[in-house]
Amino acid sequence: MTATSFRPRELTSEASLNHVVLGPAGAIGVEGWLAEDACSLNALHTLATERGLRGLRRDRLADDLAAAVASSDAEAARSAAGVLHTFGMRLGALIATLRDPATADRQGTTPYHRAFLARWTTVDGIWLAGGLLAGRCGPLVLEGVEAAAALAPAAALAPAAALAPGTGPVAVLPRPELAPLIGAARHASTDSGEEAAVVADLGHTRIKTAVAERHGRTLRRLRGVRARPTPRRPDADGVEAVVGAALAQAVRDAAGSTSDRVRIVVSVASFVRDGLPADDGQGIYGHLTERAPALRRRIRSATGVSADLRYLHDGTAAASAAGAAGSATITAGTWLGAGFLPEGGPPLLTVPQHLSIAWADDTDTSPTALR
Repeated sequence: MTATSFRPRELTSEASLNHVVLGPAGAIGVEGWLAEDACSLNALHTLATERGLRGLRRDRLADDLAAAVASSDAEAARSAAGVLHTFGMRLGALIATLRDPATADRQGTTPYHRAFLARWTTVDGIWLAGGLLAGRCGPLVLEGVEAAAALAPAAALAPAAALAPGTGPVAVLPRPELAPLIGAARHASTDSGEEAAVVADLGHTRIKTAVAERHGRTLRRLRGVRARPTPRRPDADGVEAVVGAALAQAVRDAAGSTSDRVRIVVSVASFVRDGLPADDGQGIYGHLTERAPALRRRIRSATGVSADLRYLHDGTAAASAAGAAGSATITAGTWLGAGFLPEGGPPLLTVPQHLSIAWADDTDTSPTALR
């Protein structure tokens, strides 16, 4: 693997943020920590518990922290806001580390890994996404990132340019908990006419599906958004069964908008190799590599529709939701994810400023249910 083989749209397992060692800028007390130990769901839960917050559910952590922030209990509200601010400072320390030109040589273990780390010094700005930034949490986390910027060396956190009107060089994506799903939808066909595609986000905590409706080159809305738990059995049979059921339901939701074939664009919490989730032992979705034909047969048997599946790494899908060429995206959820939207890629569907999103009637629509 050489540096020249680094392609921002085709990331490998070396393109991970979880093992980045945090530098000193922006967050006192976490210098030398691995990013996954400071900025993951477990890290946020531990931080909140240490600050005296009780009864927090790991699978609804953003919901519970947002509720605490809005609580009439002033002490609980202050504690929750402080937790989210501190978490933001930790993310700020990660961003400052990535923006440090010395990081690539200091921490890169291979030419590819060094090229991945060096990429962060060249991006035009950084978007934040993921379930931990849903709802009220996102603005408070962003305040922490900006506070970290004030403590970091000049220009360490990001370039001077704003990502979009009304934002700075670091910003939270709209609907950050749905970013991979929206990004997957932007990769649906841009052929003329009206068409619906099925989109999915296979995450560590939830599997989310929706029907993406477009007109021409514009994504009109996501409808029938559903969320269900990840497989309880992490073996190949369990993964195929749960993913197959989720995708088949989404194909049925698209009934009337499709013929005998449907395009399914899948964001997956796995690196993607040769068009399929990488079977690298780092997650459950690698099983889909060996089960690809069986998964298509399962969908066909359940719906009578043939499925064309395209997989995207979830970091790449989240970055695709940003719509800012040359930017990077960090997703904060169960673990940290990364993605880039480089110049010159294939055309993506345009996303309106206020994308219409409609949930299925039987879906829990709380932000973290859709993480």
